[in-house]
Amino acid sequence: MKHITEKEAISLLKKYSPDERVFKIVLNHVKAVQKKALAMAQGIPGLDLELIKIGSLLHDIGRFKTGPGPKGIRHGVIGGEILRKEGVGQYASIAECHIGAGIRKEDIEKQKLDLPLKDFIPETKEEKIVAQADNYIFGDKEAPFEKVLERFEKELGHDYAERVKRMQKEIDGMKEE
Repeated sequence: MKHITEKEAISLLKKYSPDERVFKIVLNHVKAVQKKALAMAQGIPGLDLELIKIGSLLHDIGRFKTGPGPKGIRHGVIGGEILRKEGVGQYASIAECHIGAGIRKEDIEKQKLDLPLKDFIPETKEEKIVAQADNYIFGDKEAPFEKVLERFEKELGHDYAERVKRMQKEIDGMKEE
């Protein structure tokens, strides 16, 4: 799999950004996610670090189309569409499944989310690392894990916070493989 450079990834973000202010907000966020993801990847064998490095920069490209608010839930799916259209589909699944610990088909049905009816769950090690790194970053600042869990508990309930906790355990366990 051929990867694009960081510079090319940032140019792609800029291409879809409505203005400089929004571009800077998203860029600061994705750079913080990238830093956290690469730190989390340390000591885990067999990872595609370039996939993590570039995928973490591009994971929120769909935000430029949805903005914040109720449409925001679609930013992962829209990001995947943009990345495929741009010929960099190798990063699409990172964008599509990075929200929280993933979104299950049953979550979509139960919560009547405006998403295609399928699972959007991180499956590869790289997808899990980028998704979890994103959970740690509030804006462009890293929060302690307790705060991450607190946020998910408050916003999405206990079961979802438990899924985030399980994903962290799984990532921690990768270091021992």
